[in-house]
Amino acid sequence: MAAQEYCRKVPGEIVIGQHADQARRALTDYFEAYSTSTVIYIELPDLPRGRALDSYFSLDSVEVREEAGIYADLGYTVYFTVNPTSVKLSDDLFALTIEGRDLEFGSSSMRRFYEQGTIRFFVIPDTPITERARESSEVRLRSLLAELLA
Repeated sequence: MAAQEYCRKVPGEIVIGQHADQARRALTDYFEAYSTSTVIYIELPDLPRGRALDSYFSLDSVEVREEAGIYADLGYTVYFTVNPTSVKLSDDLFALTIEGRDLEFGSSSMRRFYEQGTIRFFVIPDTPITERARESSEVRLRSLLAELLA
């Protein structure tokens, strides 16, 4: 099945690979908007609310694997894989959440596996730096938000 066929659907119908393709696009657009100007934080299912991993994560690559999963290389030997079931971008465009099955987050020194879970990427909202980053990518991010809500 060709990549462009993943997105063809009848309204309300979920096509195999649709969430994986949405997650790939969302990660790409989100990191293009924010990673060069500010810290992107990551929340995992077992971290206490308000505690996040923080580093200058980058999106070195992201690919759809086996039509339903994604693999993302976040630089510095950090990666995650997931079979996405939901992709959400916050209305203010500052947070991206990917929910799915078989979520694995790891690096050269640790590995965490969750049968079901969410990985949330966010930046500190409403700072001069993040507002400028959002404004420069707002058209692309709003288009992504509309697609995810459809």
